[in-house]
Amino acid sequence: MFPIDHAEITARVIASVRATYAGRPWLVATDIVQSAVHTATRLQANGASSVFAIGASRGTGDVDEGVDHACLEVRADGMMQSIRAGESALAALPAQVQARVDAWDPTREARVVRTLFASGDPVAGRRAWGGRRPEWLALEDKTVIDAVWDACGVPRQPAEVVTASEDALLQAHHKLDQGHGTVWAADNREGWHGGATGTRWVRTPAEAREVATWMAAHAWKVRVMPFVEGVPCSIHGIVFPDHVVALRPCEMVVFRNPATGRFKYGQAATFWDPPAEDRAQMREMVRKTGAHLRETVGYRGTFTIDGVMGAGGFMPTELNPRFGAAIGVLARSLPELELYLLHLAIVEGVALDFTAQELESVLLHAADTHRHGSSMQVLDRRIDDSKKACFDYSAAGWTPSSDPDSAHAIAHLGPSPAGGFLRITIDSSQVPVGTFLAPRLTELFQLLDARWRLGIGQLEAAVPCR
Repeated sequence: MFPIDHAEITARVIASVRATYAGRPWLVATDIVQSAVHTATRLQANGASSVFAIGASRGTGDVDEGVDHACLEVRADGMMQSIRAGESALAALPAQVQARVDAWDPTREARVVRTLFASGDPVAGRRAWGGRRPEWLALEDKTVIDAVWDACGVPRQPAEVVTASEDALLQAHHKLDQGHGTVWAADNREGWHGGATGTRWVRTPAEAREVATWMAAHAWKVRVMPFVEGVPCSIHGIVFPDHVVALRPCEMVVFRNPATGRFKYGQAATFWDPPAEDRAQMREMVRKTGAHLRETVGYRGTFTIDGVMGAGGFMPTELNPRFGAAIGVLARSLPELELYLLHLAIVEGVALDFTAQELESVLLHAADTHRHGSSMQVLDRRIDDSKKACFDYSAAGWTPSSDPDSAHAIAHLGPSPAGGFLRITIDSSQVPVGTFLAPRLTELFQLLDARWRLGIGQLEAAVPCR
């Protein structure tokens, strides 16, 4: 058998992406203007004839003024509220922004590149490229996913979906609690929700009553399952017409507040490795799920399975039929390959000059060879100015550093549509392979909370069980 030439395959993948996006205008419309402008610059690098970027809100970091762009200046209370307000604003642009887009693209040739969680709806009268179908969006409802696991033959924890009433929720809680409480997940009555915003860990009768009140105000139905101690993790697949690419597990950096039981999402990392048999089981789960999605709803492109690696192995908790945040971290292992743009092209059914098996080999090799991680926190406190701080890590913990070029981590604080945003950039060369990153980051976030008075509160990391 001939050795696989990963460089040659990568070159063909990159050429396929460029051939897809070159020579035509692209409108980028996302929740954050910095993100929209960044994507627009990547489209320019891939030969786009012209670009225009629209962001619903201003985020943390500078905006490249060399890209024609508009910011809608949306603000709201909370992460999901700001995302929903941004989607609404992009669906009905102000007249002056619509006029700028029409002047830039008078023949309406442009297609729209949207953010990973957006619907397939048009923006400014231009069709979304690689948009999500309604039947795909419906599967992101956390109360319907157990039927998918059962249809695929995927092992899962026992769970019940009940009405969002206190009596029904307490009954399910007492029935399913295995000694560590239960996790409640709201349906999509108010639309898609992520980042643990619609998920609660319930441990005591007082918490149950409080969470039941919240659920009744925000959901019609609620999924209740036992709390599983272990490493929160995810794994991605990419559905092609003839193959399902199965990638490698990623640590989901998820914290919890021990006083309240609330989860705090903090992005992802690829340093940690589960046992080989668990990795194999997770990849097989991806193949089964991807094939089911293809056969039942005609799915194409990237999807994510989230779950927990507990004492009994990996237990899935939700399915995200879209490009996931963790695969963005994984994609840094091959930065010259625009994986999100490739995902959109696969959804569109573009003819590509490589096989799905070749792409799988390239992505697995890169992700296992080059590890990455980063973290963030969305802050309720309003932040208008930007700050930066550098830190080094040792056995003694985190200490301030004065040299950003050699620092092990850099904290960036700035505004977000929900209030504030804290981003941690990590020097991956300083993190050993096999590291469970969340405990390190817990300490760093607590240090930054005390330094800048951010209101993050107490955080703790999960406990690895395997």
